[in-house]
Amino acid sequence: MTALVQESREQHTSVEPYFHQFFQQVVQSLPHVDPQLLIKVMMLEMNLKDYMGAKIPHVNLYVQYREGTDLQQKQEEGRNKYPIEVTASKWEDGVIFSGLMSIKNVETVCSDPDIVKVTGKASPRHN
Repeated sequence: MTALVQESREQHTSVEPYFHQFFQQVVQSLPHVDPQLLIKVMMLEMNLKDYMGAKIPHVNLYVQYREGTDLQQKQEEGRNKYPIEVTASKWEDGVIFSGLMSIKNVETVCSDPDIVKVTGKASPRHN
């Protein structure tokens, strides 16, 4: 019996190395964005396809820019480009983008070369 278990364990391939490889690819693709946030957005988007209503999650992105960046201008640019809410953070050290966003929308918002760091939250709720 032990030989069978041993053989079974040797044949079993762990998914953990694949996840670590995927995680590193996410980090490399958008190094200034929280990789766990990106993965959560993708997971929610994938899971919401099975339900009625919006097929993309509600995302709040807290975007910090290089020192000296005109945050008022970034807000105006965001409001003109995206159909989501764009406001200054209450500490006025960044801009918050809030609304229904797919992973492609998140990637687009986060592609600004002036961005230093992006954190945030994603939720399946749309309110």
